[in-house]
Amino acid sequence: MKISLVAPNLSSVDMLLKLVEELFEYEVLPKKVEQTNSAIQQLINNPELGQAWLIEVEQDDEKIIAGHIIISYSFSLEHGGRIGLIDQFYLKPEWRQQGIGTELVPQIEYQVTKAGVRALSLEVNIGNAGARNFYEKHGFIPRRQFCMMTKTIQQEEVPLNIAS
Repeated sequence: MKISLVAPNLSSVDMLLKLVEELFEYEVLPKKVEQTNSAIQQLINNPELGQAWLIEVEQDDEKIIAGHIIISYSFSLEHGGRIGLIDQFYLKPEWRQQGIGTELVPQIEYQVTKAGVRALSLEVNIGNAGARNFYEKHGFIPRRQFCMMTKTIQQEEVPLNIAS
């Protein structure tokens, strides 16, 4: 079995969107189709924002898309530069527990270091012991003293009082 990361192109964007929808269903996340479509287009058209890959498995001379990975870039003083956030790492259920993730982690690390990334972060559901164990086995360290928090910002104009 050969496993590859394949950047989506115009003909495979629909497949990526379908995989993202499957992940949202699996994680019981609210579907925001227009927002997700727009975000995928932004990511693909602006490589400085991050990276998207389809996970391709070649088995018995057949190439199958088994999942996807989305990494967004940020900047961290703590890590001395650009960092990557694994926003989504999804394998279809029938492809899990077959060593695909184990083979992909070094490929992901190689790809993001080419983009200047110095550290990778991710968010795991606290109750997902299997995923937590997988990531810890691959060198990710829980930051138990930290609590990931999120606030959705509404897009509206706010008057700025800027002194010059």
